[in-house]
Amino acid sequence: MDFEELGRNKVASKFLLDLFNFGVSKVQPKNILKDFLEVSNDKVTIKGTSKKTTYTKINKIIIICVGKASVDMAETAKKIFSKSSLQLEQKVLVVNKENYKKVSGFKCFVSGHPIPNSNGLIASKFIENKIGKLTKDDLVLIFVSGGGSAMLPYPVKSISLKDKIETNKILLESGANIRQINSVRKHLSKIKGGNFIKMCSPAKVHGLILSDVVGDDLGSIASGMTVCDNSSFFDVLKILKNYKILESIPQKVKKYLFQGCENSKLETPKKNDPIFKQVKNTLIGSNYQCIQNIKNLKKNIDSKIFFKDVDEDVESFSRKFVNKLQKFDYNKPILLISGGETTVKIKGNGKGGRNQEFALHFLLEMNKKLPNKKFFLLSAGTDGRDGPTNAAGAIVNNGSLELIEKKKINIIKELHNNNSYKVLKKINSLIIIKGTNTNVADIQLLLLF
Repeated sequence: MDFEELGRNKVASKFLLDLFNFGVSKVQPKNILKDFLEVSNDKVTIKGTSKKTTYTKINKIIIICVGKASVDMAETAKKIFSKSSLQLEQKVLVVNKENYKKVSGFKCFVSGHPIPNSNGLIASKFIENKIGKLTKDDLVLIFVSGGGSAMLPYPVKSISLKDKIETNKILLESGANIRQINSVRKHLSKIKGGNFIKMCSPAKVHGLILSDVVGDDLGSIASGMTVCDNSSFFDVLKILKNYKILESIPQKVKKYLFQGCENSKLETPKKNDPIFKQVKNTLIGSNYQCIQNIKNLKKNIDSKIFFKDVDEDVESFSRKFVNKLQKFDYNKPILLISGGETTVKIKGNGKGGRNQEFALHFLLEMNKKLPNKKFFLLSAGTDGRDGPTNAAGAIVNNGSLELIEKKKINIIKELHNNNSYKVLKKINSLIIIKGTNTNVADIQLLLLF
């Protein structure tokens, strides 16, 4: 590899983007689902990393695909089942607008993300109707990916969808992490936090899950529809108090949460509930698998996983990243790889996303602590979307801050207004791609010279 050539803007940017696309391809359902799901004329076999589960003498089979990767999941599952004489009783697909594509044979719903909408509620009620009368000889295969929580809103009876949407918006802007957000969502839902299993019981259920959550906690992915819930109403109140948003949420939501603390019948299903005896879950892809595949790719350049399971505010993570770089010895050049999901505290009314904000904070930290270091940084969401924008993230380098200054942009002011998109657009540093039909959180690729 010509390292002098690699150090040029267009070449380095393409190198990083190609690596990003390679990592994403390794967690796309169309490329990996066949390794987990096998179907013959009389049985369905699902293979995990250490064991496999085989289902025979099946009466009805229902397939439900929900989340940002659900189009790929639906198309691939359909192809796998087409080679078998097993009949599918019902096929349902729920996906966000950006990733929507009609899959023939599936009842398709375009739902809202990151803010739920009425289409999602219609989808939830449709699913409930289809799984509410199953028997112990029936099998529900649910293919779950990130975003599924927002796409299947089904508020408890005393809360309106409008209340749920407002609560969700407040949570997303609070700086709470995905586990905390999902703990709240579960306790306001008829379908999340294992309640989906209540609907299916006594049928067998197998979840094939693509993780967008740090640490791959199955209870947090799409708010754990097929998993028992370890959190309580008391935990939810604690979260809302810690982020100082308890008084901001709708009054009906607040009232229901306090009722839940007093009435155990309102609590989400727990580990010892017998409904989970007929349930299995298999993890089919994760952020770590994505970054590990990038590391293992032969690139004629040293590479190292620098951080994994990132789960903190963008500003503090940028400081931590650069502080670690100050003490890091390496042979030039080197690729440092990071994965996880940062959070952003919304303070202004600008436009941006966590990857875009991280890129700008990283520029400031590098300028302060390692001003002479040559680098290129990619920070992007594996789903192809970063926040409520059309960008996946950004690619910046050691010359980006100078470009921002030449454009007479006050980067501190724009960050305070959460307006990273505007800054990065003006210096042509945004990554604009289509939805990837997968979602395993975010990755950062840092090329150091």
